[in-house]
Amino acid sequence: MRDQLDANISAAMHEVPVPEGLAERLLIGLVNNQAEATVGAKTVSRRWALAYGGLAATAAGLMVAVWLGSRPAEHVSEQCVLDEAIRSFNLGFDEPGHLLSEKPAPAEHPLSRVVLRIRGTRWRHLEGFLGHRGLVYDLPGPAGARASLYVVAQDVEGLGTAPSLRPFTTAGRCATAWSEGGLLYVLVVQGDPTIYRGYLNLPRSPVA
Repeated sequence: MRDQLDANISAAMHEVPVPEGLAERLLIGLVNNQAEATVGAKTVSRRWALAYGGLAATAAGLMVAVWLGSRPAEHVSEQCVLDEAIRSFNLGFDEPGHLLSEKPAPAEHPLSRVVLRIRGTRWRHLEGFLGHRGLVYDLPGPAGARASLYVVAQDVEGLGTAPSLRPFTTAGRCATAWSEGGLLYVLVVQGDPTIYRGYLNLPRSPVA
């Protein structure tokens, strides 16, 4: 009985005529639906990516602004300047530089007016001194002594306008720093305070 019913249903289904082109229309419809779904998914994903990227950029900008606003002003102390100059002086240098008498130094970093013009003075470029570029003047001295004058554009709060006749001394080095013409000058001398003062063109009385 059940087998007969199945046979009748199958026969009826085969007898129903299939509209011409139905298979092609169904196939095209499936392809179009799949394409629309793919494009829609890409559009939604792209919109979310753009929105997320914009929010991330805004958040990063706000974080930078807050950090810059809360960051304390950077101040360089006189002692920090002296320590850096002595460290650089002790490291020495690879290139002897240019003789000042043969090639003038760049005008933006001139030799100080209060340092004696000594025959044989050389100059060379300075990189990364307190994060700045500048010049170093290497000055010869008596009995093999030497000195170096560092010149950079750096503000140091409370710095005097002339080198002191009583310099900071450590490990056979004398050092002093001063501001002149909007530039920072740091003199480091190999030797004692007497040799140090021999490099300066100053009155023989204590200065700053």
